[in-house]
Amino acid sequence: MSKKTIKLPISANSLILVIVMLLITVIFTAINPNFLTAANMVNILVASVQIGLTSIGITFLMMTGGTDLSAGAVASACAVFVAWGLQNTPLNWVVLVLLAMVMAAVAGTLNGLMVTKLNLVPFIATLVSQTVWKGVGYLLCNGKPLVLSDKGLSLFCKGRLFGVPYTVYLMFVFFIIFGYILAKTKFGRSIFAIGGNAEAARLAGINSTRIKILCYIMTSVFAALAGIILAGRMNSANPASNANIHFDAITAANLGGVSMVGGVGSISSVVLGVLLVQAFNSGLNMIGVSQYWQYVARGVLLFGSLAIDFYRQRARMKRLLADSMKNL
Repeated sequence: MSKKTIKLPISANSLILVIVMLLITVIFTAINPNFLTAANMVNILVASVQIGLTSIGITFLMMTGGTDLSAGAVASACAVFVAWGLQNTPLNWVVLVLLAMVMAAVAGTLNGLMVTKLNLVPFIATLVSQTVWKGVGYLLCNGKPLVLSDKGLSLFCKGRLFGVPYTVYLMFVFFIIFGYILAKTKFGRSIFAIGGNAEAARLAGINSTRIKILCYIMTSVFAALAGIILAGRMNSANPASNANIHFDAITAANLGGVSMVGGVGSISSVVLGVLLVQAFNSGLNMIGVSQYWQYVARGVLLFGSLAIDFYRQRARMKRLLADSMKNL
């Protein structure tokens, strides 16, 4: 008699994230009842935009086996560029944002070329890029934050529909679009193939170099958009802002089941990872944890996600080995 298996409507990893989110909600609400209010839930969504947008590019990149430590520096440099342009040129904010996207695409292209053509380790290549773009941001503003007070950009970054900012809707639209691209298109299947076995993907005719470069471009462009939105919300572009945006995005993607070695992941689970990370960060602020201890807590959270990823990867390898033994 065959055993019937019960198929859950969500993955086991997503279910764990939901349970963890409920637990931290209970804990933070017990300490500060204001945590579980409609206003704070909206604030968490608003603050999630920066991590969420960056995590989309990071997810695609991590699934190819890559990483990017320069996303925060690119985000800040592009935000400062827009503020500088509004003060020193007659250009409209829309044109400046588009130019900033081009600037970010150049940064992503250079990252991709260093990794694919010079064969630099992604960690080293993007660390170099981080230093360069951090310098660009400081040069544009002489090390001082620039006021950003354009009405059109402010409306885009702060405007609300039914009490929720436009940028939150924009984030979820991008999640849906790129979730579909990853799960249902040839490009998405190529991402899985490259992360699973780069050599086999090459032999199958997949241009892994082009796809990896595109993923680096995506990461930089999404990070730049996130940085500009933050600057628009704060009415100020600061070259020191967004310093940890890539850190939180990598943590969210990893918690969402995206393997650090590539080949495994989904956007839907990353959404839960993003909300969990931001709820955790917001909760720490609301219960009065000092900024220094928050760094420690974030490090512990990332360590936990990496440990979980290690055990997921080991379990996956055991299953593959068991399946291969069955076929002998």
